Amino acid sequence: MTAPGDRSATLEGEALHVALAADDAYLPHCAAVLSSLRAHDHGAPVHAHLLHPSPAGADALHRLGSMAGGRALTVTAHPIAAERVAGLPDWGRIPVTMWYRILLPELLPAVDRVLYLDADVLVVDSLAPLWATDLSGSWVAAVTNVPERHMLGHAQSLGLEGPTAYFNSGVLLMHLEAMRRDGRTEALLACARERSGELLWPDQDALNLVLGARRRVLHPRWNVMNSVRRFAWAGELLGQTETQEAIERPAIVHFEGPRENKPWHVLCENPYRERYLAHRRDTPWPHVRREGRTPAAGVHLLRRRVRAAVRA
Repeated sequence: MTAPGDRSATLEGEALHVALAADDAYLPHCAAVLSSLRAHDHGAPVHAHLLHPSPAGADALHRLGSMAGGRALTVTAHPIAAERVAGLPDWGRIPVTMWYRILLPELLPAVDRVLYLDADVLVVDSLAPLWATDLSGSWVAAVTNVPERHMLGHAQSLGLEGPTAYFNSGVLLMHLEAMRRDGRTEALLACARERSGELLWPDQDALNLVLGARRRVLHPRWNVMNSVRRFAWAGELLGQTETQEAIERPAIVHFEGPRENKPWHVLCENPYRERYLAHRRDTPWPHVRREGRTPAAGVHLLRRRVRAAVRA
């Protein structure tokens, strides 16, 4: 794993820059994302930037760095001091690492654009078309969020036009050069601190408030959330044709939502769960301790198998 200042490894002008943020607990999931990145030809070598708390476990970082291989995949660690995100609102089950992405314009001063990925995604197709997206006039490109029905009014409660104006922050193609020029990191920090009391999903809400006015809307295949498959109203927000295309030919699968939606949870029903487990076997953390193994979950699984047998 290279150090942040190692200019020989930046591959500027050649690499597809990808950023991930995680503490030690989520590094195995980041490793699965890297494995899924390695599985496809993106038309350029991948330079992954790992944003992590400082200090972090040296052994864990070394294990993740071992996944790099020549110019095809380079991994750089960027330690983030606690004071850089001090005072920002938290969200219980989501660690403070959720805020690290807003520091990317200053962390990568020589990089024009970066693709930020949450640690609960899988890349299932080439990212070359996404990387080639025209960002002129935009700060960010992202897929419109598909919330639960009772949350459709959340965007308007923040002062945005409506649910189609609100994006999901799990996959962000960030125009770093424009964000630096227009002081977006400072604006995001200010928004998070000044409006903390009204931010339901703190980081995602702040990103929408500060960057949403100049967001390029992406096709939903670049962020196929669980909600895209699950909620009937996804087509109303994303377009019926686009939603069906995303489900049939995803490029990035996002296991967003509560714990049972994660592929490492015993109750996960996402069809790409097994692919996640396969990618984990291709990492320094090949064994997955499945969460949620409780008597209630066992009963739920048994009922699920019975229903499947009846349908068959």
